[in-house]
Amino acid sequence: MADDVMTAWIAAGAAVAGALSGGVVTGWFTLASARRQAQGTVDAAARQADAAWAAGQRQADAAWEAGRRQADAAWEAGRLQADAQLNVASQTLAAQALAAQREVRRAAYAAFLAATDTAHQHREQWQQALGTPRATDCRDRYQAALPPVTEALNLVRLEGPDTVTTAAEALNQALDASAPPGRHAGAHTAFLDAARTALAAAP
Repeated sequence: MADDVMTAWIAAGAAVAGALSGGVVTGWFTLASARRQAQGTVDAAARQADAAWAAGQRQADAAWEAGRRQADAAWEAGRLQADAQLNVASQTLAAQALAAQREVRRAAYAAFLAATDTAHQHREQWQQALGTPRATDCRDRYQAALPPVTEALNLVRLEGPDTVTTAAEALNQALDASAPPGRHAGAHTAFLDAARTALAAAP
């Protein structure tokens, strides 16, 4: 009887131990599976977050590059427009300066011609009046007409060019009292030709 009881207790203990052992093992496997599932979820979320960040970064880079290209294009267009406007303004100023220079030259040449014509007329009148009572008065008018010629000649020298200055000096010398009578006409024509050429040409 005692052996039977002992045997029963051993059997019962073994059953309880087996039950406990099986439960622990099952629980351990259940916990490990839960951990793996949780880790898988975390890893999947991390991969999804990385993918989203990478996509966002690519989108941001593309947007920045597009913005940079647009800014570069706008800057280049603005620069070309500014260059064109500057070129037009420069050409306009150059044309205005050329026109102004021509007008100043034309005025200087015209003043010199007017002064030389006046002096030439008085010279002719004086030479025609030689030996008459009018000679002294004509000579004085001729001499009074010479300083304006010198002043006008100085303006021509300032404005140039050299070809006109040379022709103007020759015309001035043709007004001398001792100059040959026919010298004035040739010097006058030469100055007109030089002046017209200078006014027609760019400086």
